[in-house]
Amino acid sequence: MRSSKIRLIDVSVGYMTETVINNLSLEIEEGEFTGIFGPNGAGKTTLLCAVNRLARIPEGKVLIDNTEFTRLNENALRRKIGYVPQYFDVDPKLPATSEEVIMMGRCGQIGLFHFAGTKEKRLMTDLADMLEMHHLLGKPFGQLSGGEKKKILIARALIQEPEIMLLDEIFAWLDRDMTSRFARIIRDVHIRNNLTTLMVSHDLNIIKRLCERILWMEEGKIVFDGGKEEFMRRLETSNGIA
Repeated sequence: MRSSKIRLIDVSVGYMTETVINNLSLEIEEGEFTGIFGPNGAGKTTLLCAVNRLARIPEGKVLIDNTEFTRLNENALRRKIGYVPQYFDVDPKLPATSEEVIMMGRCGQIGLFHFAGTKEKRLMTDLADMLEMHHLLGKPFGQLSGGEKKKILIARALIQEPEIMLLDEIFAWLDRDMTSRFARIIRDVHIRNNLTTLMVSHDLNIIKRLCERILWMEEGKIVFDGGKEEFMRRLETSNGIA
C-alpha cells in the first residue's frame, strides 16, 4: 500500500490581494504520476507553487511525508522537491554554462561556495547519459534552444536527488519528435528514480501517455480527480469534465 507523499489540507493560495486557490485539499501517494489539466488561469501552476511553498499560503497546511511545511523546516523539505518551471531564462550574453546551471541544483546539499566533488561529477555524468546532453554542458545556457534548455532544467532538478518532481508545461513549444523523446525520458526518469511526479500540461496526448491519475482544474478548484480511463470517458461524453 502506498503512503502519502504530498498532502494539502484546506489550502488557499494567493498573489498580492488576489486569491487563486481557495480551501483546496489534495493527497498524492508515493510513486504516483499525476497530471494536472485545465484551461488557462485555472490555478495549475499555482498548485505546484503551493506544494513547494513558493506561493503565499494564508490558510491551510502543506505536508510532505506527513511533515508540515514551516519556516523552520522549509529548506529541508524543499530539498526533497525538484521543480522545473515553465519559464526560466537568462540573458544570452551571461557567461553561465549549462553545466553551471545544472550544478545550481546541488546548492541545497553542498552549499553555495563549495566545489563539486566526486559525487556531483558522477551525478552529472549519469544525467548527461540519461538526457543525451553531453554536448550541451559547456555551452552558454542562454544560447540554447527551447528544448535544450528544458533538458538542462530537468537535469538541474534531478541533480538534487529529489523524491518529488514538479513539472510545469515542459512540453510547450516542442515539435512532435522532441515531444515524443521527452515523454520517454520523463517516464524513464520517474520510474528509475522512484519519483512522485506532478505534471502540468495542456497536451492531452501527453497526459494520457504518462499519467496514471488526472486532476482537472477550473477556477482554482479540482473538478475531477481520477484515472485516465474515466477522465477520457467523461471528456468524450460531455461538454466539460465537471
